[in-house]
Amino acid sequence: MIKEIFTGNILTKLMAFAMAFALWLYATNRHTGDLTEMVKLNISVPEGVTVLEQSRKEIMIHLRGPQNIIDSLKSMIEEQKIQATYVIRDPLDKIEDQEKRAIFVSREHLNLPNDIKLMALYPDKINITLGKLHRKKLKVAIQKKGEPAIGYAIANEFVFPGEVEVIGPLNVLKGVTSIHTVPIDIDGITIDQNRTFPWKIGIDQKITVMKGDKNTSVPVVCKEDVRVWLQVVEQQDTKFFEKVKIKVMRPAEHPYEIKLQDEFSDVKVRGPKLALDKLTNEDILLYVDVTSLKPPGPYKQPMKYVFPKNIELLDRLPEVRLDIREAVRQ
Repeated sequence: MIKEIFTGNILTKLMAFAMAFALWLYATNRHTGDLTEMVKLNISVPEGVTVLEQSRKEIMIHLRGPQNIIDSLKSMIEEQKIQATYVIRDPLDKIEDQEKRAIFVSREHLNLPNDIKLMALYPDKINITLGKLHRKKLKVAIQKKGEPAIGYAIANEFVFPGEVEVIGPLNVLKGVTSIHTVPIDIDGITIDQNRTFPWKIGIDQKITVMKGDKNTSVPVVCKEDVRVWLQVVEQQDTKFFEKVKIKVMRPAEHPYEIKLQDEFSDVKVRGPKLALDKLTNEDILLYVDVTSLKPPGPYKQPMKYVFPKNIELLDRLPEVRLDIREAVRQ
């Protein structure tokens, strides 16, 4: 009787077992998920040391675990709440300048939940270069972006203090003499900004050096701010005017006739660009004063001029040749 219970209807029992196993696999797979993402790799070093080079800043991980946790991990990785951190604990007092080494990354360097399995990690070997930190005083160079408003220019720049203390890799700082401020936006500024100076400006936390045939930015630390003054002035320009009419200045009852050899002259002036752009021949007065002249001629007289405010003569004006005679009485 007992034997029949275990051996009877074997085909039915096998089918039932297969269905149960399939349901178990379905339920298991339904609640298990996989995730492959890139995560940031941080390297923590002792005080007085910095990471000069790092072959990879990110590593790829393949994770498996409960679907609800996998779903939350994806957003946590995007928000950089899940990262890899490798801590170098051995003393590095013997570093004179820099040291190359390889580190190996594993699950212990990832802040993953216990229910999550790390199926794969690539690459697990990272090459780094460590450098000794150094303090050095560097001159401050003002870094600007943009252009002043049309018709204006930066005439002078001032910064105080002129030097700041910078902490950075020894091999980088020993060949550097200056560091930039953060970029100062001067786009569209006019002389109105002269009243708002000085500006409080921070120091750019990096230094650009040549490595091989290209520029490379190396992080540094500077905790100081500086004060910056920029002297904004109207941009100066020159302009050439052709055939400006020469006027004759004489008393109202002047009894003589005046004849100019040349009634027009060219003139070159200098002044603010905005003013020159609006200037025309009619705004320029060229004249010769004949009040003290009497026949007979001819005469050579200096040409005089009157310009609008802030406009000055650039080239010397020629003398005026003229003839003077008694006026014909009607």
